[in-house]
Amino acid sequence: MSNTSPRFSLPGQWGRVDLATEASSRRSIRRLVNDVVGNVDQLATLRADLRTRFQAAADPAREGGATSMFVAIELAKGIPLPAWAVVFEPEIESTDFDALGLSDLKTFLEQGITTTDPAVTSADVSGLAIQAVRHSWRRTAQLDPSNEDTKTEMLEVDYWLAAANPNRIAMITFSTGYAEFEEQMLALFDAVISTIRWEAPQPQPVAH
Repeated sequence: MSNTSPRFSLPGQWGRVDLATEASSRRSIRRLVNDVVGNVDQLATLRADLRTRFQAAADPAREGGATSMFVAIELAKGIPLPAWAVVFEPEIESTDFDALGLSDLKTFLEQGITTTDPAVTSADVSGLAIQAVRHSWRRTAQLDPSNEDTKTEMLEVDYWLAAANPNRIAMITFSTGYAEFEEQMLALFDAVISTIRWEAPQPQPVAH
């Protein structure tokens, strides 16, 4: 995550996965699992299972161009939170895009992610300096690709963000296994988005 990436506060305890390379992803997942579970031999199977599940989420995120991934450990002491957040920062090179105002950027987002799928719900979670559009839906996921018994219903929530001066967009995707608590999870993720601070990149000095 660069210094000018969207920054936000995550409730409870989360770990970060380094998506720079496949090797860095595996190293950070191993370190994260060891920090959470510990190194005792009796928990070796649990550690392996968690590494597999985290890697199954990290690999497609990295291959899809994500810049950061955060894995939830617990919402509060003793309250687990099966969730992760992935940050994407697509670049748009267009004179027309650069000329849009902040309200126009929101329209740009809405038009760009319009869906006719009735299972997808949308909401406006815009702040004063950042425009945001939320899309959410449910899907069935297999947490361990080698084990059919690990299928579970997931709640997926995309937040498309836009900021101006200069114009830029990003997407933060939350995924959670608490699909049955959709209303509460949406409220939680909306609260996270409300904490976003997105520093504008500074112009680079011209070399003489």
